[in-house]
Amino acid sequence: LGAIPAAVLALLVDGSIAAFQWGLRRRRSRGSWLKAALDRALRPVALGMPAALVVGGLLAYSTAGTFSSSEPWGASAADERTVRIGTKNVTEQLILGELMAQLIEAHTDLRVERRFNLGGTMICHGALASGGIDLYAEYTGTALTAILEREVIADPDRAHAAVAREYRQRFSAEWLRPFCFDNTYAVTVRKSDAASRNLRRISDLVSISEALRAGFTAEFSERPDGYPGLRRAYGLRFREVRDLDPALMYPAIANWEVDVICAFTTDGRIVAFDLQPLRDDRGFFPPYQAAPVVRTEVLKAHPELGPVLELLAGLLDVATMQRLNFDVDEKKRRPAEVARQLLE
Repeated sequence: LGAIPAAVLALLVDGSIAAFQWGLRRRRSRGSWLKAALDRALRPVALGMPAALVVGGLLAYSTAGTFSSSEPWGASAADERTVRIGTKNVTEQLILGELMAQLIEAHTDLRVERRFNLGGTMICHGALASGGIDLYAEYTGTALTAILEREVIADPDRAHAAVAREYRQRFSAEWLRPFCFDNTYAVTVRKSDAASRNLRRISDLVSISEALRAGFTAEFSERPDGYPGLRRAYGLRFREVRDLDPALMYPAIANWEVDVICAFTTDGRIVAFDLQPLRDDRGFFPPYQAAPVVRTEVLKAHPELGPVLELLAGLLDVATMQRLNFDVDEKKRRPAEVARQLLE
């Protein structure tokens, strides 16, 4: 989506420069009178092409800016009975998004617009803060460290209270009660390596990390509660760190392409790929309780949303989320189908 427009733009710019250069040439035309007439007619057009390209670009930019400022994320401001639900681009988020959407559709007269697979944490948070979406599921540890840039709070209840208070003050958004499960990161190795090298804790990796290849998601590689902070807390220095899509991490470690990954504790593929999560013996990772985050304005306009979404509070434990994620990732079932079956 980005490369094709960039290539077309490059061709247009290159072509306009070539035409401009041709227009500057003052050679005597050789050949028929028709060719000479065409040269004279086309020369002003060629000389004006760069200017036309610049003017066209400015018009396109101004039009796009007007659209984005008046209709953020393509929203329809006139439809006040629509709730827009966003998700990140991982399986668990798609399932949580469907659970919330189907409950709202079943228990209210609101229309749900699914804006799924938006991207990573900062994209979803930006969409919520700007009004591009009305709600999505976020994790307390992610909000605390990646968005609010605060120190880790180990107690789950205190962490939830802290992010709820700051989101209300800074972003006019409300954190509802958690779903129940804690989906923390888990530094994970193959079970065979754990047995042969006696790996039980993350600190057991320190002495051998320079010989190991790690495969992390791009987000984990950059976030303060990811590899940068983990490296400082434990003194890890891996031989190589690869950026991997979440769907590719598990096959990569199973096929011996990497030796360590940043798995998620609710991912059913940990068992399916015979992997061993290592204990966070220095308490680096904060609690990651998932909960709906809703814009305050939307909750005031539709007070029925709160009680409906809180039907999910306490419903989803780690084992349940592992099973749901496994059904989608490995059994290739649709998130909407998995969510519907659970609700039924």
